[in-house]
Amino acid sequence: MMRYLNGSGIGLGLLALTLLGCSHDPAMPSAQTVEASGFRQAVGGVQVVVDPLFGRERARTEFPGGEAFEEQGLLPVQVLIENGSRRPVRADRVDFRLVRPRGQSEIALSPQDAFATVKPPVGWWAALPILGPSASAYRNSDWLKQFEARALKDIPVAAGGSAVGLVYFYFPESEKNLAGTRLVVVVRGESGDERNFDIPLQGRRGILDAPAPTVSSAGPNQPAQPSQTPTRVDGAGGGVIIRSPVR
Repeated sequence: MMRYLNGSGIGLGLLALTLLGCSHDPAMPSAQTVEASGFRQAVGGVQVVVDPLFGRERARTEFPGGEAFEEQGLLPVQVLIENGSRRPVRADRVDFRLVRPRGQSEIALSPQDAFATVKPPVGWWAALPILGPSASAYRNSDWLKQFEARALKDIPVAAGGSAVGLVYFYFPESEKNLAGTRLVVVVRGESGDERNFDIPLQGRRGILDAPAPTVSSAGPNQPAQPSQTPTRVDGAGGGVIIRSPVR
């Protein structure tokens, strides 16, 4: 009998781990999703579009287990870089900063540090005591792969090409509003030239059907002021900031 139980337990464990591994294959963010809902700025032929996964439902939709991010202080931001210039460009993780209304600045976390910030939500399989610590370790390994696979890669973006991925920031659960927060990033060319982007963000937690925010022009060191209607304004250095309309 014991041999049968042990055999059955191993079988159930392997089945559960197999189902767990197949349930959430790592997938990159959709460029179309970022385009439709993101905030954008164009400088020198390069456009950067950012879409913060702010709020429980938004994060859950775009990232498996993302409902845990809000209460544990993690803000993933989807980033799309479209290179309309004639030469390759790149943006390293350390070139991204989240600047708060009072001037606090957070450098983007590595995927490993972002993973360490939060704990994955418990699934149905956790109720099976026969799985033991091996299932927890497998779950954590699978979730870490999600953070790494979805992260924006530090690789050249060819002329005419694009890159999409997530950058991760610490953002306290007590903060419910992104107003006054900006994403600052430097996109570098292979010859050492730099394009500086300063993109205002908006969004509120706990509001499912909030009206679409709008964005006005802002210089590299100036906080954005919200406008009452969708705006397209030429900014300093040839930059253009546009808030996409709701679709």
